[in-house]
Amino acid sequence: MNRQQTRPRDNQRDNQRGANQRRRQQGKRPAQVDVWRTPGELPEVAPIAIPHEVGALLRSLGDPPVGNGAAAAGYFNAVCERAAAVAFALAVSADLLADAD
Repeated sequence: MNRQQTRPRDNQRDNQRGANQRRRQQGKRPAQVDVWRTPGELPEVAPIAIPHEVGALLRSLGDPPVGNGAAAAGYFNAVCERAAAVAFALAVSADLLADAD
């Protein structure tokens, strides 16, 4: 018998082993959760304060370790500022801004 004729049998054994393992794993199911239950009360919403430096944390990590890290850091800072502007607009629309000190 040559080697090519034994391969399908080996594949069948491997497939059978995999099927047996899947059957054993199916018995371990987590407890079901009632997704249609009535949720609890939501917590009181705290007013949102506007940060002064939105990119400070990102800048504290230093320049990204890429070819032109300074330029990439500028782009990352621009993304942080844009995300902060969108968050500010959402807070204004929901009347959730804290009083400015």
